[in-house]
Amino acid sequence: MAKSDKEVADIPVESKYPRGELIAYAPAIFKVNPEVVVGALHGNTAEELTVSEVRQAVQNFLERKVK
Repeated sequence: MAKSDKEVADIPVESKYPRGELIAYAPAIFKVNPEVVVGALHGNTAEELTVSEVRQAVQNFLERKVK
């Protein structure tokens, strides 16, 4: 069944923030040092990201096994 226009409009859209702002506020938002966010975003060239995108990247970065 296709979604109506009202149902599509009700889906919340997460705001995007500049990369530097997310790094600067890393302790308050992600409870990690800014260096952790820099490492987690290494290789990601996006200039604006959502908080959940960065939160997932940080979680993956912290769970990565050291070789």
